[in-house]
Amino acid sequence: MPFHWLDANIFIEAQNGPYASDLVPSFWKWLEGAIKADLVRSSTRVCTELTKGKKDHLSRWANQMKPSLFMSENSAVQKHFGEIAAFVQSNYAMPYATRFLSGADPWIIAHAMDNKGTVVTHEVYSEGKEVKIPNMCEQFSVPYLGAYAALRKLGMRI
Repeated sequence: MPFHWLDANIFIEAQNGPYASDLVPSFWKWLEGAIKADLVRSSTRVCTELTKGKKDHLSRWANQMKPSLFMSENSAVQKHFGEIAAFVQSNYAMPYATRFLSGADPWIIAHAMDNKGTVVTHEVYSEGKEVKIPNMCEQFSVPYLGAYAALRKLGMRI
C-alpha cells in the first residue's frame, strides 16, 4: 500500500504552529491513528532530525512512534537515493547539493519512489538555486502534496 511520506517540517510546523500538542492534542491522536491505519510513514532520517540533541515534546513523541512511523531504508530505497544524489550533484552548485543530500529530504523522496507513495511537505517549488523537495519530486515523477491538502485527502477531523 502506498504511504504518504511525511517530511520533518510537517511535524515541526504542526508542533510549533497550529497543532501544538498542548493546544490540539487531538491532532496528534489523529496522526497516531493514521500511522496505525498504514496511511503515513516517514524516514528514520526524519526521526533523527526531530530527536538529535533535543528533549522537547516532539522529540519524545517521535521516539515513541519510532517503531511504527519511521522506516529504515532498504536496498531499493538506497538505490533511489543514489539516483537522486547523482542528479543533484550534476545539476546544482556544491553548497546547495551538499545541504540537500546531508538531510532527510532525499530519503523521503527515495522511500516514496520505492513505495509508489506521495511526499508531504511544507516546501514549495523553487526557481532558485536551492534544491527543494517539490523540484526533486517533479524530476523523478513522485507525487507530492502540501500539508493541508494531504490532511484533507487523508480525512483529518479533530
